Amino acid sequence: MAQETAFALWLVPGGAPRARLQELIEALARETGGPAFAPHLTLLGGLRGDGGDLAAKLRSLGARGPIALEARGPATGSAYHQCVFLDVAPTEPLAALRRAAEAAFGAREAPFRPHVSLVYGDLPADRREALAADPRALALAREAWWAERLELWAVEGEAERWRCVDGIALVSP
Repeated sequence: MAQETAFALWLVPGGAPRARLQELIEALARETGGPAFAPHLTLLGGLRGDGGDLAAKLRSLGARGPIALEARGPATGSAYHQCVFLDVAPTEPLAALRRAAEAAFGAREAPFRPHVSLVYGDLPADRREALAADPRALALAREAWWAERLELWAVEGEAERWRCVDGIALVSP
């Protein structure tokens, strides 16, 4: 029996905000020795199965408009993938999309803390706090972005090996 791959469903910001986030993520990766990764908000993680089957579930979510992502400030955590991040307001449109994704994928993760990671790693608390207080992170901390895509990513192994399997545009009707 083949081993199932790990997948995650990501909301991806578009335009200039995506470019600014990518630039900061790459700069902080160089400074900390951690991996660089695509800017995203994990809407649903911990998915397992066949990529084709999961992509069909993604497409079953149908057409939706862009989702506003309102940054609330930098924060830190002790988890590797939540080392330094920007908290995102849990707005009703974001929560509604999360519920729709849980229903489509037959999955439920709890609790949901919307965020956009800036640094992955196992850094000491004082280093995490210093990075969260970095003026570059603070400059992004009160912005609003539009998530313009919902993408299914294979997230097995190291972040450098992750890949987008499928995605749908979130466009206004």
